[in-house]
Amino acid sequence: MNTMKWVMSAVVLSMGTLACGPEAEAPVAPPGSAVQSLGPNKEFYGSDTLKEAFVRANNDALAGLSIEGKGSGVGEGCLRNGSSTYCNGRQQVLAPMSRDLKAGTCSGGGASTGACCAGESSNVIGLDAVNAFVKSTNGLSNITSANLKKLYCGDGSGSAATCVSDWSGVGRATGGTISKYRRDDLSGTTDTFKTLLGCTTFCADVTVITDESASNPSPCTASDSATTCIGKLTENNANAVGYAGDSARRAGNVALTVDSIAPTAANVRKLLSGASGVYPLSRRLFLNENKNFTKTTEENRLYRWIYVTNTQDFENILVDQGFIACSDVSPLDCGGDGVGRGAGVCH
Repeated sequence: MNTMKWVMSAVVLSMGTLACGPEAEAPVAPPGSAVQSLGPNKEFYGSDTLKEAFVRANNDALAGLSIEGKGSGVGEGCLRNGSSTYCNGRQQVLAPMSRDLKAGTCSGGGASTGACCAGESSNVIGLDAVNAFVKSTNGLSNITSANLKKLYCGDGSGSAATCVSDWSGVGRATGGTISKYRRDDLSGTTDTFKTLLGCTTFCADVTVITDESASNPSPCTASDSATTCIGKLTENNANAVGYAGDSARRAGNVALTVDSIAPTAANVRKLLSGASGVYPLSRRLFLNENKNFTKTTEENRLYRWIYVTNTQDFENILVDQGFIACSDVSPLDCGGDGVGRGAGVCH
């Protein structure tokens, strides 16, 4: 999976603008203040799970952003008040996120209404299963949600007395010390995983995998996203387990069924209908925005490509990455305004 950051050269941008013509892109007012500008290299932060999909969308849209990932918490901070080490104040109007917005400090010290700051819209772009990946020869095919919780956080508090460290303790016929991997605390996938299983603190033997880190275990490289790294680790070690979005799926790993429910498109889509038999770790995916601020030229180029000119192409990218379309009727048919905008907690 290509994890190169893609930054458009000035020459290509110029050619793309000429080819598209003025009618293809609405004029965009410049940002209103310094904190509304992207980073010096047009850095665009958000979900690591969605990183590869947005690298491709940015490329195809000729948007000129540098897609960084780093986690939904980073994207949310850059959308709001710069509450991360990566952003100088609120510098994005859009943020790809693998969870919805949640209560926090709003830009300029403004008050939130529940989870939402003024002007925010939760835009659902698709669905995903948070999977527990293991090597295809692991020998375990199903795990109960109760045992998955014991494996990662014991009774929920991470108490050593309640954490399970051997495969025999979660139903595998042959034992073996479990090598456990997880996303970091900036990850929307981690937020989802903890919320759905009822975890507050992880077991001490769980290894944290971070985006593009040289400290991640082999066979991961310093250029791998955290999601890609977890895919590699679970593909290469028969005693490894790691949770991640479906984009961590590789030829040599498999996703466990949870409570005997497989993470199929049909079972994940039950999240929207409320039907019984929904995969227990199903979730929505988002491209959240704040409509009270002006998008930069680069953000607007990407936004129009997704919502105006190439909606089906964008959904195809998501599906190619292993994510699940909300329906087979029309692209981004995720509720809200018909293409998922406002379909989450913030309208």
